[in-house]
Amino acid sequence: MKTIRWGIIGLGNIAHKFAADLALVANCKLQAVASSDETRAQQFAEKFKANNYYSNYDALLEDNQIDIVYVASLHPLHASLSVKALEKGKAVVCEKPLGMHSSEVKQIMGAAKKSNTFLMEALWTRFNPAFEQVREWIHKGQIGELRYINATFSFNGLDRGKASRLFNPEKGGGSLLDIGIYPLFLAYHFLGKPKDVKASAILSAEGVDEQLSFILSYDNAQALLYSSFVHDEDMRASLCGETGEIYMDSKWHATSNVNLVKASKEIKKSFPFNGMGYTYEIEEANACLRSGKLESPKWRWEESLDMAILMDEIRKQVGVSYPADEQSLKK
Repeated sequence: MKTIRWGIIGLGNIAHKFAADLALVANCKLQAVASSDETRAQQFAEKFKANNYYSNYDALLEDNQIDIVYVASLHPLHASLSVKALEKGKAVVCEKPLGMHSSEVKQIMGAAKKSNTFLMEALWTRFNPAFEQVREWIHKGQIGELRYINATFSFNGLDRGKASRLFNPEKGGGSLLDIGIYPLFLAYHFLGKPKDVKASAILSAEGVDEQLSFILSYDNAQALLYSSFVHDEDMRASLCGETGEIYMDSKWHATSNVNLVKASKEIKKSFPFNGMGYTYEIEEANACLRSGKLESPKWRWEESLDMAILMDEIRKQVGVSYPADEQSLKK
């Protein structure tokens, strides 16, 4: 079996988790990493046994020993780095959100089509075994017609300071793009595109959403969703149908435990992670590359674009804008 050679761009916290899980996946290796800080790149490479490291992103993209690049940079760099990688013939797994807005997502998709190269947004929850169990229960009609979803994602980030990426518009701050995308994904995945969206937010002094509530309405269902940087919370998700309910234990987006409740009978399933849970999206990307796919059938480009369009609408309603929006309009 072909060994898939990975490169990582952007070496923050998520990249550390990803690299640790990459080491657990068979028939792939960490070929190189890149950071604008050479010392950081060297230390990361040593820690995770990468074959090489670079002090700038372009150098990594020129490395012909790399098959696929994991883009883990700040949100505003996702589009430009993904496009550059695709233009160099490198497959891309890009951290969510794929772009700051739908125009960037279309730009990335266009680059992937032009270069005939694999692209996937790293919505890792989609590939995890507990989530697959929830899909199976719903698709087999175990809870009847799905009528209601409730999901939240919150943590207290106030101690990080207002200069942190969480609250900084220049760095794509705000809860929606960072963590609200998870509840949105859950509702979109099981209910599709809504016929109506209503959103309300409390904005920080910097103008990003530090607390956000949004309701997606469908012909026969609703989703009540929430994200926040200002408090901690026990994050369970509920999916309620006409004949039963499914509960995803805290923290639902990364849970190993899901429960099906039907006619006063409860079925509990547990799926301990291999690593921290990123192994499954890595395995999916590797499988797609080996079979010559341009997109994952589990999370297609169209789905990433639909999500971006929904986030555009939510941001419009609550009045959150970014420098990246203005730059896009100038192109």
